[in-house]
Amino acid sequence: MALPLADLRGPIRALFSDIDGTLTTAGRIEASTYTALERLGDAGVPVVLVTGRPAGWGQAFMSVAGVAAVVTENGGVTWVREGKRLSRLYGVPANSLPEWRRRMLELYAEVAAKVPGARLSTDSKYREVDLAIDWNEEASLSPADADNVVAMIRKAGFTASRSSVHVNFGPPHFDKLSACVTVIRQVLKGDGNDLDGYAFVGDALNDAPMFGGFPKSIGVANVRAWWDELSFKPAYLSEAAEGAGLREVVEHVLKVAKG
Repeated sequence: MALPLADLRGPIRALFSDIDGTLTTAGRIEASTYTALERLGDAGVPVVLVTGRPAGWGQAFMSVAGVAAVVTENGGVTWVREGKRLSRLYGVPANSLPEWRRRMLELYAEVAAKVPGARLSTDSKYREVDLAIDWNEEASLSPADADNVVAMIRKAGFTASRSSVHVNFGPPHFDKLSACVTVIRQVLKGDGNDLDGYAFVGDALNDAPMFGGFPKSIGVANVRAWWDELSFKPAYLSEAAEGAGLREVVEHVLKVAKG
């Protein structure tokens, strides 16, 4: 079982955070959670958001939140600042995207024909690299059906992972962890081979690569809903769930950040 958050020690140079179910509470970000992120930034601890949500969400977050970078589409598109402008880092070469999209749409049609109720998420129109099949946001597939979708997609040679709301799938060349290593090297100017100085907090199945890659990985309490299914589990757990758990993490990071 994971250790209590109180056992986590510094130093912590930056906090990487999932969005849905971690930053959000009942589907929205509370004002107190925004304030917590601002406090971290003011204390010299950069925040990087890491999500399966589309690239369009990342651009918005870079404009309204004081974050150093936003990893979207499970690593497919990462938003960073270059002076006053925003730029994107892609998980695959940009010139390959039209062919990947054609193949993914063909695969989606096959999945939809075999799994009744499977449909693209409403946010897929804002995605640049991956696509998402809705299983638990506006649609209502069973976890077994969602896992069947994941298996079909992986068998076809694509990457696929189930979050708390979607099955994200795309080219098999990236994930959340690989994108975060890029952020550490290119944005935070750190050693991407040593993640011990950074912390990650998340709550869902698609956070498993991060739980496995970050020694200081934290699950907000609602991660217990997926505990037995996680291929890698967080090293630490907050007492509270969702945004309250994230705020609990921020308070602890502020105490131990300097080691």
